Amino acid sequence: MLSPLRRALIAGALALGLAGCSAAPVNTPIPTPIAPPTTTPTAAPTPTPLPTDAPEPTAPQPAAQDLAPRQRSVWDTKISPGETLGNCAGGSILPVYGLVQITPTEEGLEWKNQEPVPYAMARLAPNVYRFAGPSSINDGVVTMTVTFVNEKSLVMLREFTPNADPGCIHRHEYTGEFKWFR
Repeated sequence: MLSPLRRALIAGALALGLAGCSAAPVNTPIPTPIAPPTTTPTAAPTPTPLPTDAPEPTAPQPAAQDLAPRQRSVWDTKISPGETLGNCAGGSILPVYGLVQITPTEEGLEWKNQEPVPYAMARLAPNVYRFAGPSSINDGVVTMTVTFVNEKSLVMLREFTPNADPGCIHRHEYTGEFKWFR
């Protein structure tokens, strides 16, 4: 709520503004309309660049750096609530998450979570590794694609199709944070 003083100041300012708009000065000439030009103005010519003897040097582009760990390390993973795709007969399936041991290999890396057998992930591109095949406990088919965002964090997409429900895909997104080298 406005105080009476503020209300009076605002009302006065409005009254002065409106009064200035309604009264035209006595000696101000009224402008007459000017016809638009009948010719189209031409643009100024642009200067032609002069050839040079040598091309301009460009900075060498560094090769993409692989941010995956170069030694065995432990990461803490968290998962999204997930989603199911297709015709699913059962409810959602919660995959394992938490501490994961990542070990570099000649072909990529090994992903060891709480399941009994580790997953051998192949390197697809710098910072991107994938496993596709039977799950560790052979209850379905799993695809896991991990991307290292930087040296301390990763993201992973995991899709699982259970043998008991082949028309259903359980999709989860992971985030991971580096904890320590082992």
